[in-house]
Amino acid sequence: MNNQLYIYDCLVGKLRVSDGNFMTIGAGRSSTFRVVMDMDEAGSFAQRDETCRFFPHGRVELYSVNGEHLKTDFLIRPGVMYLFVLGGGCFLAWYGDAATRPDFSVLDPHRWYVYNPAEGQWTGPIRLQDLPELADKLPDGALATFEGLGDRAFYVADVLCAANHRRLYPQESEDILADEAAAGEYRCPGCWRTFAPANALAIASSPDLVGDDVLGFDAMKRFVPERFDERGLPLDEHGSSCTDWACPCCHMKLPPFFHLTKQHIISIVGVPAAGKSYYMASLVGRLEVELPREFGMPFRDADPAGNAPLNDMRMRLFSATTPQEAYIGKTKLQGSLYRRVWVGTHFVHMPRPFIYNINKGSLSYSVVLYDNAGENYEPGRDAAQNTAAGHITVSSGILFLFDPTVNPGFRSVLKDNPDPQLRHCLHMPGRQATMLAEAEMRLRKRLNLGPDAKLDVPLAVLVGKCDTWSSLLGPEPLLPLVHNGMFVPEHVNINSARIRQLVFNVAPNICTNAEAISNNVRYFAVSALGESPVEFRDADTGATLIGPASGQVQPFHVTDPLLWVLSCAEPSLFPCAQS
Repeated sequence: MNNQLYIYDCLVGKLRVSDGNFMTIGAGRSSTFRVVMDMDEAGSFAQRDETCRFFPHGRVELYSVNGEHLKTDFLIRPGVMYLFVLGGGCFLAWYGDAATRPDFSVLDPHRWYVYNPAEGQWTGPIRLQDLPELADKLPDGALATFEGLGDRAFYVADVLCAANHRRLYPQESEDILADEAAAGEYRCPGCWRTFAPANALAIASSPDLVGDDVLGFDAMKRFVPERFDERGLPLDEHGSSCTDWACPCCHMKLPPFFHLTKQHIISIVGVPAAGKSYYMASLVGRLEVELPREFGMPFRDADPAGNAPLNDMRMRLFSATTPQEAYIGKTKLQGSLYRRVWVGTHFVHMPRPFIYNINKGSLSYSVVLYDNAGENYEPGRDAAQNTAAGHITVSSGILFLFDPTVNPGFRSVLKDNPDPQLRHCLHMPGRQATMLAEAEMRLRKRLNLGPDAKLDVPLAVLVGKCDTWSSLLGPEPLLPLVHNGMFVPEHVNINSARIRQLVFNVAPNICTNAEAISNNVRYFAVSALGESPVEFRDADTGATLIGPASGQVQPFHVTDPLLWVLSCAEPSLFPCAQS
């Protein structure tokens, strides 16, 4: 039997596996499991002859296992989950064969639940930061657990004691982003913090160098390179050449040649069910065709593994033979379009960056696209979910996708249109203007803008599903933004004025909220599908859904907003026609 020790930090969601016979927990640099606490060494786990024991290094009254205070060292039995309180933290400890270890991935310490024994009731979910206020109203013996822990729980008093011995509670997300401790000229597409490329970490390639102090036991080790081979590639401690690099802040893998490309983050925002996923899939599909054809610029996948979810959606949309095959479900807060990223002191579910390269001669530009679940922009969302929408504060451009099919004004003027989206309201009317107002407030707080100040970042308002409403613009077609290999800014302004006038007449609050954010706003008509979708019955659930009439997907003007945003952020990228 080859037993291993697994330690899970319940206050921040960090997992480590033992890599030897001894593991210490504490804040000291020599600790094998470093924790933000006020104790250099809280304790140690020693493994010998298939047994494992815990030895406290501090005041014993601050230590407990499964709710019982320790008096001396403690035997860890194989195959048993233990709940430890170690002065500066709450931990799970499990010792045994890796083949039978628990599934730690189901744990979510951002969602805590509290049991009141006097009332026999559970309360939650709540944030760890909110536990002290709630604890004042609870009797002795109250319990606290979190998502995925099942019927196991800590005493609330023990959780508070552990948290108070930490140097900080997990910080509010906006504060973490504001603290650019590792400032430099490159921004990590995973955590959005900046660093100098020279400070990037190498990722070990030797198969036995598994285990990272941030990402956990199943990630390849990250390290500061000190030795290099004849090609200039870093060598890991076993002498293998390494080709991959990681962010020094969150340890996420960086795109190849990150230090040689100029990066532009593009934020795509909108309420749930507005069609962001369909739009992104259509956008990438059309950029691969239009940029080489119109400008002679290749648009290439810079991270095939990381871009796989978006590429899968694109292939499904354009290759399906039935509406069910082409259907793209809504973005879930913890679905395939999200991943866990270490931000400051804890893991946060962040949107997955989709990274593509544009080459112009010897110059290379990186376009990083983000699609958030619309719920991330709802007022009242907690700090961790606000972090997930924080890319709008560092973006080169914002694309706001407005869905007119659920707007009361547009639904009124389109009441005779047979489009099935006008018979079903997929999200609440009025939420779109509220989402813009919420985005504005977050931007103002994060960037410390006064009530009258505006951003200079370009904001494109995409009036989606224009195949349904474009007749409201009149018989004249919109002008093409590209003519004879030249980008035509004047056509952007002419089209925008027409579309804005229509939107202002029908839904003026969309215009006023957008124009309160940026000095540089333009309006675009787009259709990710090119025609109205159809209703179909889901073969698995029997539910009636709305999806693309597959085989007829012909996106309309989906690249126009991004071309305009990139022309603002990088004026020399496209040749421009003079007005």
